[in-house]
Amino acid sequence: MNFRTGFEGGAIAVLLMLGCGGDVAVERAEVESETTGQETTTEVVQDTPAESADPATWADMNHDQRMAYMRETVMPEMKALFVEFDGERYADFGCGTCHGEDAREVGFEMPNGLAPLDPAHIPDIFQSERPMAVFMTQKAWPKMAELLDEPLFDPEVGEGFSCMNCHATAEGAAPH
Repeated sequence: MNFRTGFEGGAIAVLLMLGCGGDVAVERAEVESETTGQETTTEVVQDTPAESADPATWADMNHDQRMAYMRETVMPEMKALFVEFDGERYADFGCGTCHGEDAREVGFEMPNGLAPLDPAHIPDIFQSERPMAVFMTQKAWPKMAELLDEPLFDPEVGEGFSCMNCHATAEGAAPH
């Protein structure tokens, strides 16, 4: 294989990098010219992203990054989980399923639109054998905490991702 060197080869590599948004890894490779037998240094543009500048955690993301992460990661994973649980009920799973019908108007703030819970009864939910309770405590809650890179709620220290991150506190219940 012949690699072009000099100005023309370098210009092609730069154009390729710019065409990919400039966010590509460039590797320098020592290759032997087929025509002269001499070694030359050539830049090889790979189509793998260079080290990502995106924040690694939900807490570090800005609004646009969070919206993209919800759209590209959270929605597909949570939709699959909910559809597996009840495909008929969650066939139209979307932003409003968790964020409420007015999700856009309230800036996707949570809690919004889900059935309110009384924090005093949450231990009962974890003991329940009702399918929805089992699904929420064993599948949905842990998966959402994982996706947000949050520890699960620890009742002994009162911290972590809990039911109350998504559900409002029921009227008359003590706030969380």
